[in-house]
Amino acid sequence: MNCDRLHELLPLYLSGELQGEDWVLAQRHLQECQRCAAAVYADRELDNALRSAMLEESLDVSPVLRRVQEHMAAPWWKRMPHLVSRRIVAVTAATIVMALITLPWLYLHQAQKNMALEAADDHYNDLVLLRHPDWNSRPADVARFIAQQFPQKQDLLRSITPEGASLEKVRICNLRGAAYAHFVFKTGAVETSVFLRPDSDGRARDRAAHLSDGKHRLEVAGFSSSGLSGIVVGPLGQVQTLKIANRLANTL
Repeated sequence: MNCDRLHELLPLYLSGELQGEDWVLAQRHLQECQRCAAAVYADRELDNALRSAMLEESLDVSPVLRRVQEHMAAPWWKRMPHLVSRRIVAVTAATIVMALITLPWLYLHQAQKNMALEAADDHYNDLVLLRHPDWNSRPADVARFIAQQFPQKQDLLRSITPEGASLEKVRICNLRGAAYAHFVFKTGAVETSVFLRPDSDGRARDRAAHLSDGKHRLEVAGFSSSGLSGIVVGPLGQVQTLKIANRLANTL
């Protein structure tokens, strides 16, 4: 299955209606194609945001309905002068309702994108431009760092280390006003960043989107688990950040 065919079937895939061989081929393609996997992830995030917005507690509209019923009971010749103005009011009200539903999602999406780009910038500044010297790299220092920052997660290092990688160093950094532990892992010559912070209330604004940063040729994927939120950053095409992020979301 190629990318064009997947996008034709994407509505069925997202709704759970895709079955049989097409579903198997779609799954295989998403495992192999990072760009399509990112598109599916973004569509699911949008769907979840809209569903959450629609499930919010509804406003009490009973007074409005009562006035409409009273108005409809009046003779038609009394209602005529108000028809045009009421239509304008109805259109305006519908526009306001749509804005109330859409604007929170747009804000959330932009906040997630900004957090992802901030993590990409920090990865670039720390590992390419080498702007910060305050790293912990000795095993004893790393163990002390984890004990101080994540006292409830003493097996944290084993859990977050990507397959085939080894820890290079760790430090505290600041991403959009939030303190993150910046772990750097190395696989050969490839460096992968895992940004991690305690997140007891699971605030969505602290999570990062899955995107590619063309400026630095990096790929970013955010995740959230029980009590932790994080971001994975690596060179574009060399690190499967979404795969790593999904594993950490399910295991941490």
